[in-house]
Amino acid sequence: MPIGRDEAILYADSYGLDEGESTIRRYWRIVYKHRNIVLGAVGACFVLAIVVTMLMPRQFTSTVRIQVAREAAKVVNLQRDDNDQAGANDAEFYQTQYALLKSRSLSERVAQELGLAENYQYLSNYKAGRDGEIGRKPPAARLELATAKVNRNTSISPVRGSSIIDVEFKAREPGISAQIANSIAQNFIESNLARRFEAASYARDFLQKQLARVRVKLEDSERKSVQYAEQQGLIKIRAGSADNPTEQSLIANDLAELSTQLTAARAARAAAEAQYRAGSGGTIAAQSLTSTTVNALRQQRAELLGQVGKLQSDFGPEYPPLVALRSQIAELDKQIAGEQAHVGASVTQDLGGRYRQALATERNLQAKVDALKAQLLGEEGRSIQANILQREVDTNRALYDALLQQYKEVGIAGGVGTNNVSIVDPALPPHSASSPNLPLNLALGLILGLLIGVGTAFVLEQLAEAVILPGEFQSKLRIPLLGSTPAIRPPLRDKLLLGKSAPDPDAKLTLQDAQSEMSEAYLSILTAVQFSTSNGAPFTIAITSCQAREGKSTTALALSRGLASLGARVLVIDADMRNPSLHRTFGLDRGRGFSDVLTGHAELNEVVRATETTNLSVLTAGKTPPSPAELLASDALASLIKEATKKFDHVIFDSPPVLGLADAPLIGRAVEGVVFVIEAGRTRSTQARHALDRLMGVQAHILGAVLTKLDSRNVGYGEGYGYNYRYGTA
Repeated sequence: MPIGRDEAILYADSYGLDEGESTIRRYWRIVYKHRNIVLGAVGACFVLAIVVTMLMPRQFTSTVRIQVAREAAKVVNLQRDDNDQAGANDAEFYQTQYALLKSRSLSERVAQELGLAENYQYLSNYKAGRDGEIGRKPPAARLELATAKVNRNTSISPVRGSSIIDVEFKAREPGISAQIANSIAQNFIESNLARRFEAASYARDFLQKQLARVRVKLEDSERKSVQYAEQQGLIKIRAGSADNPTEQSLIANDLAELSTQLTAARAARAAAEAQYRAGSGGTIAAQSLTSTTVNALRQQRAELLGQVGKLQSDFGPEYPPLVALRSQIAELDKQIAGEQAHVGASVTQDLGGRYRQALATERNLQAKVDALKAQLLGEEGRSIQANILQREVDTNRALYDALLQQYKEVGIAGGVGTNNVSIVDPALPPHSASSPNLPLNLALGLILGLLIGVGTAFVLEQLAEAVILPGEFQSKLRIPLLGSTPAIRPPLRDKLLLGKSAPDPDAKLTLQDAQSEMSEAYLSILTAVQFSTSNGAPFTIAITSCQAREGKSTTALALSRGLASLGARVLVIDADMRNPSLHRTFGLDRGRGFSDVLTGHAELNEVVRATETTNLSVLTAGKTPPSPAELLASDALASLIKEATKKFDHVIFDSPPVLGLADAPLIGRAVEGVVFVIEAGRTRSTQARHALDRLMGVQAHILGAVLTKLDSRNVGYGEGYGYNYRYGTA
């Protein structure tokens, strides 16, 4: 009777068909599987840490705290400083200081100052009997050894977010430790000052040489400029203000002055010409009014006109004195007219003279200006080379002034610069040893052991690459897992296959015991096979594996018995003609069998044998043919399957292994389904994939895989995982 779907799912879940194993659980499974290696590594490292701690000599660490300022305090505000350039990177600066504190030269200065080359006990690490050996070495070798020890035992620990640096020194004696730490700080300060003064001295020497060279160039360029000016007659005068002085040639200066005078002369000439051209009427009238002679004549005429008016009113127009007065007035009019004509001629002559004089002045100045322009143009042509020489003079003078300023600044900086390193806390002799640190060493030992153990477990897991877990089939082989069977001890194999009872506790593993773990496992696998197709279990099934002794014969027998117990007529065929085994399982002789039917030497019904199990028949392998693959490749295999399916409900082939043989692919191509058997912990995933590729290459229908000989206690799931079917038993 077929098993229901819900019951099949229950069986599948019971045997670990879980493809969604979490990462943490997978890692824990690997560690648990190799727990002995992990625990051994942890224990060994723990013991090693204890031993190493006991053997390690006591060390005392002294710390001197110093401050290294980013910029040294300055008494004089200078624009440049070789050691403290503006905008320099702070990280680069402090990394440089750390390297200087660990420099070999500083360690050598400390060793020389403290005479460590003569301290034989310190150089021999206080080991008895080595003093003489150290003393026989030359002084240079002892100094080198002392320098190396000082440098090796010095450690630098910057205080985060500050300019404080802790300089630590480790030694066997507290006093020596503090003494050397303080010496390192003091010598670092002295060497820092020495570097500053050496840099300033070098800069002074360099600038002094540069100044001498530039001075020679400046004098030579000035000499050439003056000589050329003398040869060409180029004379320049200084002009402008004291803040903005300028130089110009004498001709240019004269031209500027004459240009100003020419402008004034042109204005005067224009005014005189305007007066002369406008006419002399107004000017003559004005001159007449100011002439004394004309004014006197007009005064007399006015007086006579007054007398004429009086006499004419008294005596009439014909009065003789009146006629005489009129004659005098007429004479005065002639005199006035003549005098005015004389004044007009004089004015006209004066304006013309002024105009002609202004015009002459203008023309004279214009001629001089034109002459100076010609001279200036010629001088400009000659001044090109002079300007080139003058620019060279100016460049050399500016360079000389800059070097002179730097020389003065370096001299001041070398004399008044202060040190940027100071001791904050001097080192004191420690009261307790800093090493060995037992808790720390034990913790490191545990961590190291854990890392080694876990690392070894993962390496072994990767090297093994064995498909042993249900959850790994889908990810590694891309085929479904039909189920898994528990591992059994070799002595029980015969009991398992033959169904014999056994007095020992492991007898529950036999297939005859319906409640044994093995029976329940194969019942679950049979259920999975029944649900592998929509029509139930295939009529023809081949059971194969990668290599021999993986449990394919046991699987073929268990599935055959399971189907027979459900009422189906089942024929199990031993198709492994090279290494047959089913005849021994059923206690039969090899006789005629599968090979005889394929060669046509026997009919199927002649060689099929019944077994003790109801509805289960067996076809043994028969005689071993010369070429089993040729028989399986012929049409005889298809004829046998066609004839067998008429008499039996299911035909199960116990096929040979896939790797190295062509038999299994030929059988897999002829049957409806193939069950692939994999031994847990033995078959590698690469082997399984290669075998599956061969089966898929002949288009065999792979129903799934069976994982055999799975020891649940050794795969990382603990004692609670496995095959325990005591639930519900009294």
